[in-house]
Amino acid sequence: MSIITSAVPSPPNDHGVIAPRRGFQISWVWLFPIMAALAAGAMFFKNWRDEGPTVYVEFTSAPGMKPEKTLLYYRGVVAGMVTGAELDKSLDKVIVRVRLKKYAEDLARQGTLFWIDQPVFNLTKPSGIQSLIDGNSLQAKKGYGSPSYYFVGSNEIPIDPLEADTLVIRLKASSIPIVEAGSEVSFRGLTVGSVRNRGVDQNGEPYVEIGFTKHYQNLVRSNARFWELTPWSLRIGSGVFELDVASLKTFLIGGIAFDYFGPQGEPAATGNTFTIFLSEEAAKAVSDPVTLEFKNGQGLSEGLTQIRYLGLPVGLVEKVVPREGKVIVTARLRAGYDYLRRRGSVFSIVRPEIELQKVSGLETIVSGIYIDCVPGSGDGLEKKFRGSNQDDVFLSADSVGSLEIKLTSPSTKITPGTQILYRGMKVGIITRKTLDKAGDNVILTASIGKDYASLLRENTRFWNISGVKISGGLINLNVQASALEGKGLGGIEFATPPGDEEGGLIKSGHFFPLYNGPKKEWLNWLPALPANP
Repeated sequence: MSIITSAVPSPPNDHGVIAPRRGFQISWVWLFPIMAALAAGAMFFKNWRDEGPTVYVEFTSAPGMKPEKTLLYYRGVVAGMVTGAELDKSLDKVIVRVRLKKYAEDLARQGTLFWIDQPVFNLTKPSGIQSLIDGNSLQAKKGYGSPSYYFVGSNEIPIDPLEADTLVIRLKASSIPIVEAGSEVSFRGLTVGSVRNRGVDQNGEPYVEIGFTKHYQNLVRSNARFWELTPWSLRIGSGVFELDVASLKTFLIGGIAFDYFGPQGEPAATGNTFTIFLSEEAAKAVSDPVTLEFKNGQGLSEGLTQIRYLGLPVGLVEKVVPREGKVIVTARLRAGYDYLRRRGSVFSIVRPEIELQKVSGLETIVSGIYIDCVPGSGDGLEKKFRGSNQDDVFLSADSVGSLEIKLTSPSTKITPGTQILYRGMKVGIITRKTLDKAGDNVILTASIGKDYASLLRENTRFWNISGVKISGGLINLNVQASALEGKGLGGIEFATPPGDEEGGLIKSGHFFPLYNGPKKEWLNWLPALPANP
């Protein structure tokens, strides 16, 4: 048997090649994660480098404060971010944690003011309008103290959120003026400050706090005089009707003005206290107080009644007090009018007066009763004067250097102030009315002007021209109202006989009888008796 074998092919020999080991390589798929990590690192480093200190601000409430979302703004630029808001242990306050930017780290100083910017609408200045769109934010106003990291936030938006007030003063007042926070403070018509707030101090006295920026702080001097601006004023006079409104803002929320009258004082400092006056007239009255004593103070008003000289206001009544049957008036004069306090000056009350022979003081119906001043000629300045009414002033003026005579009558309605006439011209005035010692006659003391004293002789006749005389007939009616020449209750006229009948010259104190009416011949006496030149 034959064995058949088949040829089985042998496997081929494996001649593999060993490749050399490669170096360390990173796949391209790692490129993007690495780039992202580098970018994140750069951003983290930049944020770390730009971050400033963390400060804490205390509020009574913190509406809209969201950690890592609410921004802090200073002058409209992001200066930090709110990183947390927590209640304190008592649950009465909110502590807001704020991380400042590196460039805003100077906000971490004492005096820096933080507040929450939210919509506010008022008469002073609407604010927070942007927060209607972007939501509430935190705002700051830089202080200038030493470094600090804990602050008490403000519940009110400051009047000037950009620049801090470098001068803050207080104004004292007997009652709180009608001004609101944000009201303007002006100097000679220029707005230089604003009202920060008003309130009552620990002594129960009202005050107004006002602030001035650095640019205007040197305008405030130690002798500055502040007054409350009236929302409007009305002037009525001869051909004048004027309504003046300072500004719409002043009309709505009030305002304050100031100035200094006389030499400038030293610059004011923060914390100084000044008095605020009710009007500019009161602020201008800067002299030492002058005391005036009157028998009747009817119509005098504190802070309103003016003192006038030659018709112009020169001072103001500050206080009116009744005392021991008299009225004591305290007044002050404007700067430059101290000479009105010279010894011998006369102060008199001017009131409206209507008489048969004259009408006076009608301007007081519009402007109010005032005190008129006639400066004296004496040496030295006085602080106290005895005031008088207007009639007394006329008497005093007519009595200076005059001839004094006495007129006697059993009865008369003639009163002091009655004019004495010669040929229809005023030459004297009745100054006093008394009874004689026996009480039988009335004695009228008359003052004849020194320029007319030579018209009087021993035989001069005086008569009463009071009353209205009516005479008539079938055809005519004659009315004589000689009383219109007197003071309402009568007048006095005199005549001197001509030639040898006139008599000799008289001396002061001479007595003449006063007749009820003239004799017919007296009316025809026309002697050539020239008045003194």
